Amino acid sequence: MSLRRRTLLALLAGLLLSFAFPKFDLAFLGWVAIVPLLLLLDTVERKRDGFLIGMVFGIGFFGALLIWISIVGWIAWVLLVLLEAAFLGLFGLLYVVIGRRPSFVLRTIAVPSLWVAVEYFRGNVPLGGFTWGQLVQSQHNLTYMMKPAALGGGWLVTFIVVAINAFGAEAIRRRAEDVPRILFPAGLAIMAMVIPFAVPANGSGTEAIRVAIVQGNVPLNFAGSLYEKELEIIRSHTELTQEIERGSVDLIVWPESSVGIDPNEDVTVAGLITGAAQTVGAPLIVGGNLDVDDDHYKVMALLVSADGEVVDAYQKTHLVPFGEFLPARAALDWIPILDQIPRDAIPADHPVIFDLAGSKVATVISFEGDFGSLVRGRMAMGGRLLVVATNTSTWGDTGASPQHLAFSQVRAIENGVWVAHDAISGISGFIAPNGDVMKQTELRTADVIIQDMYFADDITLYARVGDWLPLLCLLGSAVAVAISVRRRRADRVRR
Repeated sequence: MSLRRRTLLALLAGLLLSFAFPKFDLAFLGWVAIVPLLLLLDTVERKRDGFLIGMVFGIGFFGALLIWISIVGWIAWVLLVLLEAAFLGLFGLLYVVIGRRPSFVLRTIAVPSLWVAVEYFRGNVPLGGFTWGQLVQSQHNLTYMMKPAALGGGWLVTFIVVAINAFGAEAIRRRAEDVPRILFPAGLAIMAMVIPFAVPANGSGTEAIRVAIVQGNVPLNFAGSLYEKELEIIRSHTELTQEIERGSVDLIVWPESSVGIDPNEDVTVAGLITGAAQTVGAPLIVGGNLDVDDDHYKVMALLVSADGEVVDAYQKTHLVPFGEFLPARAALDWIPILDQIPRDAIPADHPVIFDLAGSKVATVISFEGDFGSLVRGRMAMGGRLLVVATNTSTWGDTGASPQHLAFSQVRAIENGVWVAHDAISGISGFIAPNGDVMKQTELRTADVIIQDMYFADDITLYARVGDWLPLLCLLGSAVAVAISVRRRRADRVRR
C-alpha cells in the first residue's frame, strides 16, 4: 500500500473518530476508530512516516471536531488543527519506535499508555495546553463507562478506550492464524468494556441546596451600541431572576459575560444586580468583567449576597490564549485578525472557594472547566459543589456547546460532585455526580431552570490524589521508548 493511500485512510479514520463526540455522540466509534490508525502505523518503518500518518489522522479528527473555530476565522481553525494534530503525529512517531516490537505487552498495554501520555502533554503545552478532543469526552453519556474517572480521572477512561482499540487491532493482526489466538485479544477487548461496571457509582450527597440557573441569552442582530447590547444582556438576566419566587431557592447562578459592564464603574448596572438579589432574597454568583485600565481587565465570578452586596470574588486563573489575552502582543499586534483581542485579561495567582449555605462552592469560568487537573485542585481545597460559568454564544448552533457540557459531565464524575453548568445562550444544565444531566436548556433561549443539588459528603480518589495515571503513563512511555531505542542500537551493533 502506498504512503498516499495510507495517509488517506488515516484521514478518514480520524474523521470517523470525531463522530464519537458531541454533536453526533456515537460513543461506540471511540472503541474502534483508532484501530485503523494502529494497523496503518504497523505498515511503516520510518519514524517520519509514523509522524505523518499520526498527524493526518489528527487533521481528520480535529479538523471536524473543531470546525466551529472557523467562525472567528479559517486561519485560526487551520493553525489550531495543525498544532493539535502534531501531537497525534508525535504519537505515531513514538508508536513506530515502540509499537512494532513482537512483545504482546508492548503492542497493547504500551499503546494506551502512550496515548494518555501524549494527551496529558497536549493538555499542558504550549501556553497552558488545550484539552478539547480528549478521548474521555466521547464517552460522556455512557454512565457505566465513565465510572472509572472517579479513580483515575478522565485519563483512566481514555486508557480503557484505547486499550479496547489496541486489543481489537491485535485480534485483526492474528486473523490469518488459528481461532484461539484471535479469541485471546478479542476476549481482552470485551473484558475492558465490562470492567467499568465493577466500579462503584459516586454518591449523590445528603446536604441539599436549591439552585437556579439563569440563561439570559444574547440578542441577535442587535442594532444599538456595544454598551446598549451589554445592558440588554444584564437586564435580561435581571428580569428572569426577578420572576423566581422569593425564598424558593438558595443560590442563583448567572453565566460568564452576563455582566459585561463593570458594576464598580456603572451605577445602573450595580443597581440591577443589587435589585435582582434583593427581590428574590437569595445570593447570586455573577459572571462579569472588571476593568483594570484601558488595556487590561479581569474575568470574574462575583458572589453577591441576598442583600445585594458583593461579598467575595473569584478571578479566573487559566486564561484563553488568543481569546482573553494575546501572547507576545508586541510581536503579533500587527496581524489584522488579532484586532479582535484589543485588551488582555489578567490571571489571578490563586483560586477562591466561596462559602455558601454552610459548605463550599468552587467556581470555574469557561475554559478552566476543560482541565480536569485544575478542577480537581479546587475540590482538594474544599469545594463540594462546582459551578461552571461559560459563554459559548459565539459558536452558535455548532458542536461547541454540547462539547463543553460534556466536559462538565466528566468533571462531575471525576470529583463526585454536582455541577451547575451555566452558559449565557445555552446549553446550560444540572449534572449529577454520576454524570447524568438532570435538566438542561435549549440553545438560543432565555430560560430559568431550578434543581435540588447536594453538597458532596466526600470527594473521589482522583480529586484527592490527582494525576497519578498520566504521570505513570509518561514514565512508562519514556521507559518503553528507551528500551526500544537501546534494542535497535544493539541490533545494529550485532549486524
